[in-house]
Amino acid sequence: MFNKILVPVEISTKTTTQKLCQVANDLAKKYQSNVAIMTVIPDYGMPLVASYFPDDAQQKLKKDMLESLEKLAKDYFDMPVEIYLRQGKRRKMILQEIENYQSDLVMLGCRRKKSRLNQRLLGATGTAVSDRADCSVMIVR
Repeated sequence: MFNKILVPVEISTKTTTQKLCQVANDLAKKYQSNVAIMTVIPDYGMPLVASYFPDDAQQKLKKDMLESLEKLAKDYFDMPVEIYLRQGKRRKMILQEIENYQSDLVMLGCRRKKSRLNQRLLGATGTAVSDRADCSVMIVR
C-alpha cells in the first residue's frame, strides 16, 4: 500500500520522535516500504544575523544533526533508512522532500496543542503539510 514513507523528525522532541519512529518502523515492516527520515534546521535568514555566529556554527550543527539522525535510524528501524538534512522553513522543506522522494505517505509527530476553548489543534507545520501534501499524511501523537 505504501512504497515510500517519509518521516520528518524534530530531534529536540525526544518522546514524540521516538513514538513516531516506532510507528513508522512497524508500518514499514508491514508494507515492506522504503523509509526516509529527515530533519530541518533553520537558516539565518539574513546575513546580518549570520554575522553574530561563528563561521563554523552551521557546519557543527549539520554534523550533530546527521549524527542524531543516524542514531535514530539505527535505534528505531529494522531496515536501511535514507537520511536527509535540509535547511530552511520546516513546512517548505518537508513539502519539497515529499515531492523529491516521491512519498506515498508522510508521517508527522505532533505534540498536543490546545486552544483557549480547550480544543485540540495541529501546529503550523502539521496543518500546512496536511493541507498541501500530494500524498497521504499520518499524524502520530
